[in-house]
Amino acid sequence: MSSNYFSSVNNKKWSLRTIEERKVNKLIQDLEISDFLARFVSSRNIDIDKVEDFINPSIRKQLPSPLLLKDMTLAINRISKAFTNNENIAIFGDYDVDGATSSAVLYKSFKLFGNEPIIYIPDRLKEGYGPNIKALKKLKEQGIDLVVTVDCGMTSFKELDYAKNINLDVIVVDHHAPEAKLPDAIAVINPNRIDDNTGLGMLAAVGVSFMLVGALKSKLIEINYINENNAPNLSFLLDLVALGTICDVVPLIGANRALVKQGLRVMSKKQNNGINALFEVSEIEDIPSVFHAGFLLGPRINAGGRVGQPSLGAKLLTTDNKNEAREISYHLNCLNEERKKLEADVLFEAKTLALSFESNEILVLSKKNWHVGVIGIVASRIVELYNKPTIIITEDGKNSKGSGRSVSGKDIGKLITSAKQSDIIFNGGGHPMACGLTMDETKINDLRQFLNKNNKSKSRDNKTIYWVDLAISVSGAIPDLIKQLKLAEPFGSGNPEPKFIIKNVNLFNSKIVGEHHVKCTLTDSSNSRIDAIAFRCIGTPLGKSLLNNYNAHVIGKLKLSEWNGRERLQMHIDDVIEL
Repeated sequence: MSSNYFSSVNNKKWSLRTIEERKVNKLIQDLEISDFLARFVSSRNIDIDKVEDFINPSIRKQLPSPLLLKDMTLAINRISKAFTNNENIAIFGDYDVDGATSSAVLYKSFKLFGNEPIIYIPDRLKEGYGPNIKALKKLKEQGIDLVVTVDCGMTSFKELDYAKNINLDVIVVDHHAPEAKLPDAIAVINPNRIDDNTGLGMLAAVGVSFMLVGALKSKLIEINYINENNAPNLSFLLDLVALGTICDVVPLIGANRALVKQGLRVMSKKQNNGINALFEVSEIEDIPSVFHAGFLLGPRINAGGRVGQPSLGAKLLTTDNKNEAREISYHLNCLNEERKKLEADVLFEAKTLALSFESNEILVLSKKNWHVGVIGIVASRIVELYNKPTIIITEDGKNSKGSGRSVSGKDIGKLITSAKQSDIIFNGGGHPMACGLTMDETKINDLRQFLNKNNKSKSRDNKTIYWVDLAISVSGAIPDLIKQLKLAEPFGSGNPEPKFIIKNVNLFNSKIVGEHHVKCTLTDSSNSRIDAIAFRCIGTPLGKSLLNNYNAHVIGKLKLSEWNGRERLQMHIDDVIEL
């Protein structure tokens, strides 16, 4: 399998990663790790001298001085001036989880430092993404002296020009791909700036925000605004940093890996009332994980912004009142159920429409009256089905809004920035895996043609290669394997959860469970058995295949479960290669 590719029932091309035995032996000797973990690390092609940092990521090692970020000194000088002069500060955040957590990080730290700001989250439906003139005017009239935008602002040229004209100072804290031109602000902090050399472009906005408050703390100590001996330890904010980083689907490598790993530990201490309330309403009793943050907490925080109550997420994450946190989390849970219904309707129509554009390398799907709050989620679902970058647009004349998601290796943020520079869209931007845009519906087909033309020149492969990390046997699938892999967590974008292949197994006892899943049993020549399940596969080639008993190579993830006090592994099937 290391030298051959195999096509699956899902029409995917799979190959087993190559493992260097010399490297495996050296890792076992130098780091005293298990053979299995050494093989996994080797399969991920991590440099030997970086493996220790991979297994034990340190924020101190991975994050350089915040002052190395462009404009950081300008930013903290202006914010510290606002503190000393008792000026009024507003935090202008995006309505997604990254925006809410970034806003919360700044709010909580500013308040601890002695200046309680206000948080302004724009309405997705009425105001759209980023700073807008009406909101800036309102903030100025309310007596705000300084606005700090988080997770937005990089493309708000007209809006920030307006702010300057009304003597409203603005600092931009963002991570989205910038244009060559930067907005006219007091400071623009973004590790993805062309002139930034920190190598921190993988950070979410909440990671950049965390660096900002760290630098600000040092500045306030330097000018004797706060006492060094009584200065707060900002590590309590790492649960927010982890949550925003995971939910923004930025790569969990380098600094992000350290921030998330430490942040999940902080999250387990249950210090944030809002996060704790979300755990309760989500009925989570396990130790916090990437899965919990990304698939249970994040969607509930996002639900407010998606269905018209954008401030709820930030309010939840900043409240000191446990009862208020419970009330908000319950309300968000209800909104999330409403969101699910909207999503299902749009997804059905989008899946139908996608059939007309299956030959395109990038899917651009649009229709009137699609709820703008769910188009990003629907884009993700279409990506799962087709493994292609997908943009979902709700048609609304010249105010049509779109949201896109991508696949590894195809930077949709850059493509959208190029489309804006080519005057196909009014506004837009993003990062490699996600984007947002505003455009005239009459140019949707122009956008479709532009994206596919520009993408084809960079991708000639007929079929993406999907990689399997390790091959195991049914008898070798024991709980201890998963325990060993704990050192390789967190898994997510950039460090995906390991995939295993179990070769030459017999599938039997196949049956439909629930409405959409197939459960079966795998066995081999040793008569060892392992339970397996494929989620949401009914109606797909995989689902149809699994309902037949046959011999195959099975590809999937291994999960640890407990039943009657006994630990056992279950395989979550991603694909099957029929023999």
